[in-house]
Amino acid sequence: MSEIKQEQNGPRSDFSSSLDKDVVVKFRSKEYQEQLGLGAECPGRLVGVDRFGLWLEPAGPRKDSLASNEAVAHYFIPWAEVLTVIRRQEASLFQTKKEYRGLRPH
Repeated sequence: MSEIKQEQNGPRSDFSSSLDKDVVVKFRSKEYQEQLGLGAECPGRLVGVDRFGLWLEPAGPRKDSLASNEAVAHYFIPWAEVLTVIRRQEASLFQTKKEYRGLRPH
């Protein structure tokens, strides 16, 4: 039986290939981003994901913590506050030589 409830129809994402990678998180509400002290777009490193939300190391605080040799803070962001998660990919990873099999179009 599926774990998806009737009210949760829609696509499901697998973030396993994005863990420990740089991402950009966009927040749903301005109030929440102000509460965290982060901008509307928050670049950082994705460190964890579960059904309740995600854990992120924001790039600015992470850089400051590493420079001062301190612990890096992880921010928990519930899914209700996440508008989207973006992971940028190198364009060269998607460019492959096209192979034609059979007849070629005129």
